[in-house]
Amino acid sequence: MKVRPPTEADAPATAALVRAFEAQLAGMAEMQTADLLDEWRELDLNSQAWLVELDGRLAGYAALHTKRHTFVDGYVHPEAFGRGVGSRLVELAEAEAARRGIDLLRNGVITADEPARELLEGRGYKIARHFYRMLIELEHPPPAPEWPRGLVVTPFDHAEAREFHAALEETFADEWDHDPETFEDWRERRLEAPGADPTLWFAVKEGNEIAAVLMADPERYGMGWVGAIGVRERWRRRGLGLALLRHAFTELYGRGKKVIGLGVDAENPTGATRLYERAGMHVAWSAALYEKQIG
Repeated sequence: MKVRPPTEADAPATAALVRAFEAQLAGMAEMQTADLLDEWRELDLNSQAWLVELDGRLAGYAALHTKRHTFVDGYVHPEAFGRGVGSRLVELAEAEAARRGIDLLRNGVITADEPARELLEGRGYKIARHFYRMLIELEHPPPAPEWPRGLVVTPFDHAEAREFHAALEETFADEWDHDPETFEDWRERRLEAPGADPTLWFAVKEGNEIAAVLMADPERYGMGWVGAIGVRERWRRRGLGLALLRHAFTELYGRGKKVIGLGVDAENPTGATRLYERAGMHVAWSAALYEKQIG
C-alpha cells in the first residue's frame, strides 16, 4: 500500500475511482473531473488529500475539507473493498485534523455503505444528520411556473449582488450547521469561480424587494444542478418556492438538461423535501453524516 498526495494530473483517474464507488453503492455515477477540480481549488493537496495505491493501481481517495465546513470525504474503489484502504484513509484524515487542532470531525458516507458505517462506528463516530440526493428526470418540458400575484422573476443582476447574497444568507440562517459567509467570500467562491454561470441565477421580487433566490448550474455531477433555493420568511407558504423551482427546471431543460439534481438535509426545518417531491423530484440515494470529537 502506497500513500501520496494527488496532483491535478491525477484528477481524471481519481474522478473515475469516485464514479466506480458511486455506481456500486448509490446506483449512479456522478463525479466529473471538473467537479473534483472545483473541490481541489479549496484544498492544500499536499496536506489535505490522499491517494492510496495498491500494487500500483489507484485504490482509494480522501480529502479533509476545512474551507467552509470541516468534514472528510472518502472513497474506495470497489475492487479494493476489504483490503484496509478505508481504514488507512480515516487514519490519515484524523491525524491531519488533530494536527490542525480540529476538535469535531465529520465524515459522510452513503447510507448503503455498511462496511464504512461499521468502520466509523467502531472508531467512535456517531450519526449527526442524514442527507438526500434528489433528482427529477424530465421526458417532457416541465410545467410552467405559476407566480403568486405581485411577484416577478428576474435574472441575477451584478449590480444587486450584495442584496442577492443577503437574501440567500437570510433564507439559510435557520439551517442545521449553517455557517454565515461574508459577501466577499461568497463572491470569490461562487461569482468569481472558474466556469461560473450567473445566467442561471434568479431573484424573485415584489417591487424592489427580493423575496426569493435560486442558484443553478448547467453542469455539476453530470446533470443540471440546483445549488441553492431560498424564500424569505415573509413570502413563504404562497407557492413561491415551487414556482421558482419549476422556473429553474424550465431553464435547464431548455439547455438540454433532462436530469436535474440537488442535495438536501433530510430534516430540513422548512420542509424542503416535501417541496421537491411536489415538484416531481425523488430520492435517488441518501447519506449519513457521522461526527466524532477528536480534540
